[in-house]
Amino acid sequence: MANLQVRVDDDLKLQADALFSSMGLDTSAAVRVFLKQSVLRGRMPFELRGDPYLPYLKEADARARAGEPTMDFEEFEAKARAYVHALQAEDN
Repeated sequence: MANLQVRVDDDLKLQADALFSSMGLDTSAAVRVFLKQSVLRGRMPFELRGDPYLPYLKEADARARAGEPTMDFEEFEAKARAYVHALQAEDN
């Protein structure tokens, strides 16, 4: 049997351990479930999503580089909230 070693942030490990424990699994078993489902489906067993703020950070950067006024915090926050709301609506 192969041994898999993965480095993760200490806090992430503690949170994952607690989550999987609440499901009756240890983290090693959860990783095995993830790997088996990935192979079974031939893809990631869930949808990958990026940072919801990244498009707006890129837009603000592009505006600044073009010498245009950048977004103020209120505009940035409104766009980011709308994006997150749309993602949540997709899940429902």
